[in-house]
Amino acid sequence: MKIIITGANGYIGARLCQFLAVKSHDIIAVCHPSIPDVDYWGKFFYKIINGDIREQRIIKQIADLKADAIIHLISLDHYDSEKDTHFVSQINVLPTWNLLKECTKTGLKKFIYFSTIHVYGKLEKAIIVNENHPIKTANIYGLTHYLSENICDHYNRNSNTNVITVRLSNSYGAPIFPENNCWWLAMNDLCKSAYKNQQIKLLSDGTPLRDFIHGNDVCQAVELLINSADRPIQESIYHISSGNTHTILELAEKIRTIYKNRYDKTIPVSTSENAEVEDFTNVGNDKRYIIDNSRLRNIGFDPCWSLDKGINELFDYMEKNHGV
Repeated sequence: MKIIITGANGYIGARLCQFLAVKSHDIIAVCHPSIPDVDYWGKFFYKIINGDIREQRIIKQIADLKADAIIHLISLDHYDSEKDTHFVSQINVLPTWNLLKECTKTGLKKFIYFSTIHVYGKLEKAIIVNENHPIKTANIYGLTHYLSENICDHYNRNSNTNVITVRLSNSYGAPIFPENNCWWLAMNDLCKSAYKNQQIKLLSDGTPLRDFIHGNDVCQAVELLINSADRPIQESIYHISSGNTHTILELAEKIRTIYKNRYDKTIPVSTSENAEVEDFTNVGNDKRYIIDNSRLRNIGFDPCWSLDKGINELFDYMEKNHGV
């Protein structure tokens, strides 16, 4: 299958390109602002395009390739999404529209758009959150993704392309490229702090809840959606999540334990108030939500990367790269 991946040199895109290329798909990687100078990364790709997705000539070049599937990953992160409205919409919203407008005319079978769990806003209650949960965006990042979701819905209903939206929870894992902007992610950040500073400093009291899913499990989910029947499709929105929710303090305790097992040293954990955590016996939170992934499991999804395995992978990466 010929697959175009936008944002191919990004944190998720780089891993996804490698994963799908190994599965013998013809990968066309769209990179910006430059093609990564790493020989092994693009060795098995069908084609690499260096271009800005905001330019109509790049949109046309993508459409003219007549791919079987497009995976659209380009987006500003949570922080950059708060910048100038015109700039943000040019990256987070308009490319989705332009790609679908042009590519649905060329026989495109499948379009997968990466949205975010942030479209639901702040989740506090002990509930099961499925894909029909009310949308209550609380930041521009979530808002712009929801705008793109609506564009996807329009073309799913009014074209012959199977347009799928995936709402991703909190992904983590070692980056493919050192320049990938991923060390602000909670799991990556805490592991880096443990490795480099021999301590874990939380940015909260440790009670916030997160659903963490490793990048390889994200890739597995995308492959399932690519290989699913083209049309008709029963559902057009899927959660990519682990289905398990942990407090940040639980995560810190697990990282601390793995660090102790690897390096034979106990490191301190402190909250945002500089209070060192001494008792980890009650780190759980009974009022935790669950990001339901049963819709994806119904087509064969089975996350296989445990937190222990993922944390060890991050420590392996830091050892190899001298702490990043």
